[in-house]
Amino acid sequence: MTVRRQSAPEDEPPLGPFATLPPDVAGLKKLKILLLVTSINSFTQRVLSYLQYLGLNQVSIQLATSDEDMLEAAESWQPDIVLCPFLTKKLPQSIHNNWITLVVHPGPPGDAGPSSLDWVLLGDTGTQPSSTDLLGQLLESIPSPTPQRSHWGTICFQATEELDGGAVWAWEQYELPRLGTVTKAQVYQGYHSAAAMSAVIHALCRVYKLTAGACLPKEQWMSIVPKETWQTKCVSLGRTFMGGKTHERPLLQSAKRRPDWEKHTAEDVLRVLNAGDSQPGAMLHPLTTDAKSSLFAYGAHLQKASIPSEFYTSLGYATYDAIPNGRAIATRGGAVFFKTRQTSGASAGIWITHGRVPRGRDKLIDPKVPMIEAIKLGGHGRALEGVQEWKQGCWEQKEGEWQEINGAFTTENCKTLLSALQWATSPERGNVKLLVLMGGNYFSNGIALNTIEHASSPGLETWRNINAIDDIVSFLVSDVSDKVPAFMQGIEPLCKRGIATVACVRGNAAAGGVALATACDVVLAGRGVVLNPSYRGMGLHGSELHSFSYLQRCGPIHAAEILREMKPLNTSLAQSYGLIDGQIGSSSQTVLEAEPLFVEAVTSFLTAKTSSASFSSAPWACRSPLTAENKGASTKLWIDDMCTTKLCTYTTSRAFPPLHHYRIEELSQMLLDSFHPIRSHRYHTRRSRFVRKLKATGTPARYKLHSVIGHEGEGAAQDEEDKETFDEAPGWERGEEWGWVGTEVPESLKTSQMLRIPLYPSCSSPSSLSSSLSSLSSLPQSQFVAKPSALDEKSRQPSYRSTATSTSSGSGPDESLLLTPLGSSPPRLGNGGKDNGNGNGNGNDDRGDFAKKFTQKLRRALGLKKKIKSSKSSIIEKGNPIPTSYTSPVLPTFHSVLKRPLGQGEQASEWPCLVTGGEEWEGKRGDATEDGIKVENVA
Repeated sequence: MTVRRQSAPEDEPPLGPFATLPPDVAGLKKLKILLLVTSINSFTQRVLSYLQYLGLNQVSIQLATSDEDMLEAAESWQPDIVLCPFLTKKLPQSIHNNWITLVVHPGPPGDAGPSSLDWVLLGDTGTQPSSTDLLGQLLESIPSPTPQRSHWGTICFQATEELDGGAVWAWEQYELPRLGTVTKAQVYQGYHSAAAMSAVIHALCRVYKLTAGACLPKEQWMSIVPKETWQTKCVSLGRTFMGGKTHERPLLQSAKRRPDWEKHTAEDVLRVLNAGDSQPGAMLHPLTTDAKSSLFAYGAHLQKASIPSEFYTSLGYATYDAIPNGRAIATRGGAVFFKTRQTSGASAGIWITHGRVPRGRDKLIDPKVPMIEAIKLGGHGRALEGVQEWKQGCWEQKEGEWQEINGAFTTENCKTLLSALQWATSPERGNVKLLVLMGGNYFSNGIALNTIEHASSPGLETWRNINAIDDIVSFLVSDVSDKVPAFMQGIEPLCKRGIATVACVRGNAAAGGVALATACDVVLAGRGVVLNPSYRGMGLHGSELHSFSYLQRCGPIHAAEILREMKPLNTSLAQSYGLIDGQIGSSSQTVLEAEPLFVEAVTSFLTAKTSSASFSSAPWACRSPLTAENKGASTKLWIDDMCTTKLCTYTTSRAFPPLHHYRIEELSQMLLDSFHPIRSHRYHTRRSRFVRKLKATGTPARYKLHSVIGHEGEGAAQDEEDKETFDEAPGWERGEEWGWVGTEVPESLKTSQMLRIPLYPSCSSPSSLSSSLSSLSSLPQSQFVAKPSALDEKSRQPSYRSTATSTSSGSGPDESLLLTPLGSSPPRLGNGGKDNGNGNGNGNDDRGDFAKKFTQKLRRALGLKKKIKSSKSSIIEKGNPIPTSYTSPVLPTFHSVLKRPLGQGEQASEWPCLVTGGEEWEGKRGDATEDGIKVENVA
């Protein structure tokens, strides 16, 4: 995905240290960069996204699958700089001896070793040079608050033979949060990620200045060295490291840092577990004398207050002090509560939410599962005998937060969250006006793949999980149609009650988590957050009503793009597409630091008038400002206006079928992913490899620019999921999938196929183009054809504003949807010099240029060569000639579907795309390779 951006106002907090590259390093855009990484993790995605944001589009990625693969990538791409944002193995000498190679390390200058964050989060202050002696001290019970460093940092250094020992080109430091309040993963994704992004871009700029910027011959590049001040002073403050002395520390193995129930308080256990959460995890000693295996533990939470006496008296203990330390006392929602050593001021014990059974070195690792399940799997089940479930009897309003581990929503988590949302908006609670999902360090990553992998029937658990999260989304969108899920029957929709919904995406979000957010009326995201809307890489179609929300918010071209390309989106690009409605804070702020800004923004919604609203909203809740009625409504409270507009969109202005039909269509595809013999095999295999962390065998082609050098067109590499055949289900007859889970075929399935977002342009095959054009006259006149705008340079540029918020007049995607009643002439495809619809017959108008450029892009992206020409001849052969006359319409100034003024560069498109239902689906059963369909046994 090539990202081009306009210059941003100077006072707009950018996605990284720079809003644009400084003039003296603008030439950095021309350099070729190769990323060598262990995996394309969240920080690698952030680096890629930010480099693209700055205009560095010659960035290729190679996974460190082997020394040979890395060297081959370097020799093929011939990069100017090799960058390693996340690399856990030693680089081949043949790479760092021939290319300037920069490596990111999560520690300040002088720190070295593979467990930097683990040591500092255990409490290493730098005063003890001996690592052996230090570990013994850190595993003692330490009175709270634990002594700690004030700061920590991250460096970008040049790779040499000595691990972590090369010259530092740039580094950054940050204030270390209080130990016990954050996990290792939270420090890495929040504090380290922001600091490292600053170090990386400064290092790249400094290398450029001394090489290409200084017109240094390429053969002399390897001789350059960084300045002394760059190695000793951080990029932001220009100060030396403020966190104390640094040392080289060894690998901190999980087995050598176990909690000791006899001497550790709950605060000690929390500190030990957090230092290894989520990788590699801290280990617990066997919980029973007859169990030999240990357990990895994750998700530790303090229980500060005492627990009800019935939980321990039922186990035979008269008093709390009589309970042995380390004894399991209660459970809740899969988590287990353990009693810990009691001292003055210590908490009553520790909750541990998840666990994992360790396996042998050469065996697949087990998935992380709720701690109850992990205890049973590890042979420790006797530890839970007689332990009672501490049920959630009621809800109450209380300061604090509730987060899912790694942002994954299990089936039970979804049910609990839905109950909480229903309680929060209950009429008994008074005049609620806003329902706000605040998220956390992760907003959401959708369904819980670890729990699904552990299930006895992964397909059935996928089905249960996707329905449970869909229930949340159905509650948030609250359709007024009588076609709603069973649990919504008789419930008054939120918009009718005057309640608007807001998603505050403070942390990263992926797959169903992004769709969950975009179902809300307003989506705010923290700058620097990485969004991954696509499901495709996991072999899933996805649900969460994304086929409605993405299409409404982004239009068909961008909706298809974000699902198909499977690349991370930065918040600036996401806002330009309409996926989010505003950005909060700056990229250097962590989730906790940005929280007050989100709270302030959301609080302002309560008193904001429509005319002065600081943010936009989703198209279904955004009122047109053009009519007299709407102008009069500008003095209304914004929340009330959003709800009124949403209700109008759902009733008198409705141009789409019941939202439940979108859900049914999505779930049909999810059933295929879960149980169809071919598609389910693909999904189950990919999920298992992901959960069990199998080493990648290759780099996805979409990231490997070095693999397409000299291979234009049909020779270009493609990932399996880049092909249209990826969505096929051989031998499947539409509707039968519902029988696989013992459910009757929904009536809406007859027409709902047209609700799916077409991932490939209609011109990509003769049959699909013919079908799109011929269907124009067959659909009911009440339906419409939406025509996405041309993908010209202007429409691909994100829009920028002078403040941290966006205005309602300039938000949304850079893609228009012009509604044309069916039966009118569709716009003309460019046809090489003949009339393209402008009446002059010269074929050189903007639409013809766009068609030519678009065709070229398709050929490169899909390996097409002559399909466009063959599609036109196929249409003519089928008796559907392309119209030879077309009167150019007067381009409107207002977007009638997205309900906002058209932005700069928005115009009509050449490519008709059906976005509403209405046409009867006529399926043809493919040739099955086996008798019948073999599906997973779900009985």
